[in-house]
Amino acid sequence: MDDLRHAVHGLRAPFTCGGTLVPEQPVTLSFPDNTEIAVLRGKDTFEQERLLRPLVDRCPAAAFGMGRKTRYDRTVRDALQIEAEGGAFSVLHFDPAVAGILEQIRRELVPHVPDELTAELYNLNIYTTGGHFVPHKDTPRGSDMLGTLVVCLPAQFSNGALVVKHRGVFQTYDWGDAIRQQAEPTRIHWAAFFGDVDHQIERVWGGLRVTLTYLIRRGAANIGRSVVSGRGREALNTLVRQKLRALLDDRRFLVRGGMLAFPCSHLYHQDARFQRKQRPLSRQTVSSLKGRDHVVAAAAMAEGLEVTLYPYMIETCADGTWQLDHFPTPREQAALGDQMDPWELEDALPVRASAESAGDFDLVWVDPPPHFNGQPTMYPEIAEGRAQPVDPDLANVTARRRTSEACQDMRTSLRSFSNPATKNMNTTYGGPQGRRLSTARWDVLQTT
Repeated sequence: MDDLRHAVHGLRAPFTCGGTLVPEQPVTLSFPDNTEIAVLRGKDTFEQERLLRPLVDRCPAAAFGMGRKTRYDRTVRDALQIEAEGGAFSVLHFDPAVAGILEQIRRELVPHVPDELTAELYNLNIYTTGGHFVPHKDTPRGSDMLGTLVVCLPAQFSNGALVVKHRGVFQTYDWGDAIRQQAEPTRIHWAAFFGDVDHQIERVWGGLRVTLTYLIRRGAANIGRSVVSGRGREALNTLVRQKLRALLDDRRFLVRGGMLAFPCSHLYHQDARFQRKQRPLSRQTVSSLKGRDHVVAAAAMAEGLEVTLYPYMIETCADGTWQLDHFPTPREQAALGDQMDPWELEDALPVRASAESAGDFDLVWVDPPPHFNGQPTMYPEIAEGRAQPVDPDLANVTARRRTSEACQDMRTSLRSFSNPATKNMNTTYGGPQGRRLSTARWDVLQTT
């Protein structure tokens, strides 16, 4: 079991990627009143603020989402923003698809998706002196949304780095320093990351940090298709699959059959697909998984095992855990109160079984199941209207990689994780002695 665990931990499954390019002409913002503003690098931060004053004057204060609410709080987010909705502005001389950025994102983050990704222009953000955005996750906007693309235009600014964090690993994009040193005044920089990844904008010390945000979506042709290519296929066909096969060939392992469980690495949008009784993943539906989750599930399926995502739910007061048939529908969620007795909860939700902990459901966890509730952000204080200025994990990012992720203070009452359901072992498909593999993941019932 340890060999399999180590093989899974050793998978290279990036959650972010980035790059830079020099457009043939300066990236220009066009507005309905026929105004066009080219974003060019000034000689210093003071000159930059003067050059882009007409753009700054057009931008209202930026809001942020919390649950179903939109809030303005400069201790949480201090920025200016124009949303692209309704044609409020357009971008000239730059297209992420034509520039090859979307294809690079596909190769780096989702090599198992064979078709082109698409990018939807979402907004323009400007961070002036003192501007920042505390760690957060982006609001899911549709089941086809894969992640976010941020394009940094060549305006001078200092500090204001984008710091991306996932499962204790950090990636920092220090574009202010890069723009200051680059030889080409029109060079732009970009970063893409999955939508469930925590990220923050560090405080800007001076100048103007000007970025475009795009929503990365799976193309319609991606639905129902899945491949594993390049690096993904190499990982799938070697260590993880070998260790799985070694376990399945061991007659001492799960002699009477059973299930393996893996906590998933990523969150998934809880749309209608997950709000009905879950069936085993197929070669088509497995493509909806990301990163390490996809590689593990695809390896298990290649060895003849069934993989099914099922939700679990816990609460912190009584340490109860419930196994659900599916993620709660909006109607079922509406029946939940702030405080509920266990029997009321079981009447309101599609409960299959309950126990004192996730480890009590006759599962063999390759990785331990999560044992706490948590906010979908690194700042639980935001939920109470208080903004903590510095994340302890992000206060000193000189150590860019961390081996473990600190436990978060848990404020919400309900969370869930996906875990393949059990079936009668006599009817289970694939594997010696009817053994099945299950994948598991904590997931947020209400996303922000």
